[in-house]
Amino acid sequence: SFSSMSFFYRCSVPRRLKVTNCFSNSIRISQGARFSRKKDFKSSLYGGSPITFITLGVAASIFGGILFYYDLEKEKKVKKVSEEVITIGKASLGGPWVLVDHDGIPRTDASYRGKFCLLYFGFTYCPDICPSELVKVGNIMKTLDKKGYKGLQPLFISVDPSRDTIGQMKNYSQDFHKDIVYLTGTKDQVAAATKAYRVYFSKANENENDDDDYLVDHSIVLYLISPEGEFLEFFTQRTQVIDIVDKIIFHMKQRKQ
Repeated sequence: SFSSMSFFYRCSVPRRLKVTNCFSNSIRISQGARFSRKKDFKSSLYGGSPITFITLGVAASIFGGILFYYDLEKEKKVKKVSEEVITIGKASLGGPWVLVDHDGIPRTDASYRGKFCLLYFGFTYCPDICPSELVKVGNIMKTLDKKGYKGLQPLFISVDPSRDTIGQMKNYSQDFHKDIVYLTGTKDQVAAATKAYRVYFSKANENENDDDDYLVDHSIVLYLISPEGEFLEFFTQRTQVIDIVDKIIFHMKQRKQ
């Protein structure tokens, strides 16, 4: 009947509408979910992740800056410590010696009274270290001269008297600063001089087939001696020329006061 049909119509239309609304909502939800997944994928691919190329670059720059700062501060501390080293008392170094110079003239420690002396122990057959140290001595002399300071006498004492004859020393002297005096002597005389300054030396790399083919291991130290013959300072191989010059000038100024 009409009434029953109208009831069905009234009841069925909303149901179809509800179904349609539910279906359309489900479509929107499904599309939204797919869009969200795409967005998440793109975010993880192009920078959504906490670790990216940019963050890695920034981290590397920061780390490099920290390392540079650390090295700089370390260098400053090392330099500060080296500048603040204080010597307490005087080392028991030095003493009388008797040798002969490269001109064949007998010399003793008393021969150089009245002058500051810069003393080095080495040998003329040394392949690299001794020549390098003698060049340093030459640069010390030149720098002092430029600054107007004179009165320093550099001395080279051989630790290899068997090969470092007067003639050998004379030839060797031509390669370095003209003011350096080269000294040698008998084994006993050299032993006495090295003992006074606690210089270590020993034969090394000896050739069984040639008695004159060997090297000599030895201490690499420059000793500053006062005009009265007293030990003042020592300088290692690492000490720079300007630092040695400053120390020498310091002692020269003190003597004038």
